[in-house]
Amino acid sequence: MPASDSGDQPYSFAFRPEENMMKHRGPTRRAFLRTALATPLLGAMGGRQAPGATDANGLATGAADGNNLVVSRLTLDREVYDHGAPLTGQVHFHLPAPGPVLLRWTDSFGRVVQEIQLPSSASGVARQSFSFDLTRGLTFRNWIRAWIDGVEQTEGAQFMLSPPPNPWDDFHVISWANYPDGFYDLLRQAGVDGTIAYRDGNWDPVLDNNFNFYVEQMVWEVFSIYHKNQPLWRGLLNQIELDRNNLDLWVRQPCVNNPKTDEYVRDHLTKYVRKHRAFRPLFYNIADELGQGDQIRPNDFCHSTHCTVKFAEYLRNLYGTTGALGAEWQVAELTRWDDEIVQNGSPWPQGDLHIHYTTTDRAFDSVAVAALQAKYGGLAGVNQAWGVSLPAPKAGTSDREQWGPLLALVSETRSVPDLTEKALGERLGSLERANQRWGTHTGWGAPEKPAGFKSWAEVAACVNRFYHELSEVRSTEGWNVSPWCDFRNFMDSTFADAIGRARAVCQAEDPHARCSTEGGQCPFAFGWYNYENVVKVVDVIEPYNIGNNVEVIRSLNPAVIMVSTHGFEHPPGKPLTDLDRLYQKRAPQPIWWGLFHGHRGSLIWDDNLPEYRFVDEQTRQLTPSAQAFSDLFNELHKGIGKLVINSRRLHDGIAMHFSQPSMQVHWLLDNVGNARKWMSHSGEDRHSHFTGVRNSWTKLIEDLGLQYEFVGGRQIEQGKLQAGQYRVLIMPQSLAISSREADQIRQFVRGGGLLIADYRTASMNEHGRDLAGGQLDDVFGIGRARGRKKGQSVVGVQSSPAFGLEGKDLHLMVGDETIGVTTGKPLARSGEVPLVIVNDFEHGKAVFWNAEVSSYAYDRLQAAPSTSLPELMGGLFRLAAIEPQVRVLDRSGARLPGTEIVRFANGACEHVAIFRNPQFDDGGWGSLPTLPERGWAGEIDNSLLEKEAAVTISWSAAMPTYDVRAKRDLGETAKVETRLDPWSPLLLTRSPRPVPELRIEVAEQVRAGDLLRVTLRGEASLGEGTVRIVRLEFVAPGGRPYEWYARNVRVEATPHVERFPLARNDPEGSWLVHAHDLMTGRTAEAAFALGG
Repeated sequence: MPASDSGDQPYSFAFRPEENMMKHRGPTRRAFLRTALATPLLGAMGGRQAPGATDANGLATGAADGNNLVVSRLTLDREVYDHGAPLTGQVHFHLPAPGPVLLRWTDSFGRVVQEIQLPSSASGVARQSFSFDLTRGLTFRNWIRAWIDGVEQTEGAQFMLSPPPNPWDDFHVISWANYPDGFYDLLRQAGVDGTIAYRDGNWDPVLDNNFNFYVEQMVWEVFSIYHKNQPLWRGLLNQIELDRNNLDLWVRQPCVNNPKTDEYVRDHLTKYVRKHRAFRPLFYNIADELGQGDQIRPNDFCHSTHCTVKFAEYLRNLYGTTGALGAEWQVAELTRWDDEIVQNGSPWPQGDLHIHYTTTDRAFDSVAVAALQAKYGGLAGVNQAWGVSLPAPKAGTSDREQWGPLLALVSETRSVPDLTEKALGERLGSLERANQRWGTHTGWGAPEKPAGFKSWAEVAACVNRFYHELSEVRSTEGWNVSPWCDFRNFMDSTFADAIGRARAVCQAEDPHARCSTEGGQCPFAFGWYNYENVVKVVDVIEPYNIGNNVEVIRSLNPAVIMVSTHGFEHPPGKPLTDLDRLYQKRAPQPIWWGLFHGHRGSLIWDDNLPEYRFVDEQTRQLTPSAQAFSDLFNELHKGIGKLVINSRRLHDGIAMHFSQPSMQVHWLLDNVGNARKWMSHSGEDRHSHFTGVRNSWTKLIEDLGLQYEFVGGRQIEQGKLQAGQYRVLIMPQSLAISSREADQIRQFVRGGGLLIADYRTASMNEHGRDLAGGQLDDVFGIGRARGRKKGQSVVGVQSSPAFGLEGKDLHLMVGDETIGVTTGKPLARSGEVPLVIVNDFEHGKAVFWNAEVSSYAYDRLQAAPSTSLPELMGGLFRLAAIEPQVRVLDRSGARLPGTEIVRFANGACEHVAIFRNPQFDDGGWGSLPTLPERGWAGEIDNSLLEKEAAVTISWSAAMPTYDVRAKRDLGETAKVETRLDPWSPLLLTRSPRPVPELRIEVAEQVRAGDLLRVTLRGEASLGEGTVRIVRLEFVAPGGRPYEWYARNVRVEATPHVERFPLARNDPEGSWLVHAHDLMTGRTAEAAFALGG
């Protein structure tokens, strides 16, 4: 492999998004604060003023005789302080002070936090020391000013205050666009409390306005280069199309295993983290929309020397010996590891390397060989059926060896985009020589003789026939794609390792760092989106809600913080139409959904584009885009977000298998029709059948009022199914599993669990090699044989207490016609094909559905869905004694379709969210119809679920119940009759006993500048593990809300005391403190008088 193709390209990146996105526009509202060291600013802070003359603007004028120049400078012992650390400094004098020296600490909210008077000095101009207690600070940017005898001095000092590290236990709303000063108070009104800071951009407005922030795009040029630089990606594909077998082109730039890449990442991340860490970013975003190539677009990265060596290490750890590797891959000539070949310093042909066997083209070749072998019995049969004359093997030649001439022909023609006679001749030379070349690729059991093509037209016809037959493959029988699967797993792992190393660099510099990736794609065979890896190397992720990635992330690692991106498109100045208002109503729905599915924040896609911006730059008013979300964001900020985030999401004992090996094999199966141009004809989940299967299973369970968790293959291998959390395991077309997974699943059923599979189950190992039978067939009580014929319909043939199917016509689509029964009992049949096969297996049961599920997510949105899936699945769950804990019924008493119920445990209490359950992505829908896309509105017709419904919510037992959002005590009840809005949820609290009232206490008289203590007391204990979330808000004299002191409080026990450092210049008079107990909706208040 040439040195130039080893991933050693120098870093020279011209694209700098921050230069376009981070523009400081217009005068800043707090510019006077940043110039405070040169200009007295007393009057600008509001409230009471120190003695002394002021001008018309309220600024202290000082004195014409130079009394404002007595202080020569104020010096501090540092520029940035940790919260709670002592600040010490010194006052230096030009002249003896003619009167008292007053020092005042002011923050960027204009609050006079604290002031101290220095003792009079008898020593003239000797410097004087001072200190402040910084536990009272609330803002990043702060100033210290001096007054002498009532005159503000010109010289002052500025310092920055690092806030204490805080858990992410509340909901944050973050603007993706960067706004200049003058906009942040309006953003706060819209419920936005955070913003973006580019890695090396100007972020003064963020600090001035005391906004939360995250650091964007730390090293995108390493991890997102092919998405951000589309000419680079498209240029690569163009090269590969014309030179398909040149693996030097599949060297990633930069290669993540190149030590120079690690050095670059380390140097840049260290610089950016040090710049921002003092101000506690919400998270550091390593890269956005990252992937090995362009996000999840298929690729064969990376064949650099670095990856070749690493891949050899990976295989050695996996297999131990080259003999074991060769046996799995079914390649006899593997005798040395690639790193041994590479590191001996001598040239080597690519064909000698293990990594050479791993390409996607060779995987499709293997799929084709399996199909052709099954159909024609060998190459001789192909010769006869296709009318070609390729060198035929002798008896005893292995299946793989005999296909060499045909595969050589296919390989050479891949680099000919158009299979015309002219193009083939120009690319491949003379036909005679081509025949000779193809004839040399026989195995030891076949004669080496030229292929017998008489024209390039015959060659083109043969190649087209090859790809046509490949496109018709619908079975994985006989497949062995283990080299490809092993390499895909390696690349997923090695990319995740690189992200993990980047995260480690950040956390070495900032122990409190939360590191993220953004633009998370659907679980996929490419990109790096094996989420079993992803969730181990990130603290925060922004997943696009596609392919059930949100459900997978929350299941595999609940500690990972998820945020989602939302926006509303509306051209400035355009009047809102009725359709616009409908879209505005829809816009918040995914945010509510996200909260109940594990999200802890939202990113607002305003992107500095006029049609998305939250604040109109001309009018300084909130736009329709902001109005679409502001009510929701403010509601979430006032405690509901924190209530849900601080509770534990419950499931109903249902586990769903998450199988990356199955996903890989399914990608090949989905794309057999794209095999000749797989790089440019795939890379989205709409045409992923496997995604449709997984998506439909989730909606089916949710529509039944139940919840589930995904369980990864590695977690199953490690024994998670035996921990007692689950009663049911669902295997959604889990084609490829390891023997350890199979053993653990078998043990789960033996112990009393219920196993459910649709079809295509466990017939391959985790490397993608067909096993000629299902590893769990004995558990399901099934066998496999060809020749069975399905009927025109599906009819129930047996009754059971859970089903009662006998004689019923069932609306199901047959899965696998080769399935038969051994010990299992079919409850339905289609002709000779059994469906819904139930088998007793020791103490448990297994159900082999043998039906297609993938269209359910679409069918459920139709006005009259004919599917029998919900009825049958409800019966299956009853076999494991699983029934909904909460039922939502329509006027007729039937289950309200398309409604999701999520329960959260909070100690002995339970919070219940009920909402309509729309479809947000079209993964697996293929050619099913969708609507024209309009901005953020989406393509999917959810109109069936967009109607207000009168509902009855019922439980099996009466308990004290509270409506959280309506702030109502519903009493002790087992039934609630109400209306369900199509776009926003009901949120109820259920408690085993009435929740005690909460009281609030404050001192009646408080001095300005004192520490106000707010005490919360409950009439009785809530019980162990139950927490209250209490929203505290202040109302200043005159009835004005005082936002700087508002907060959400987690109360674990009472009495609970919250402390508020009041400012010296807070308005005097009567103040109110409101307390809102979120779990019950009750409120309380207390008053205090603030004096000087």
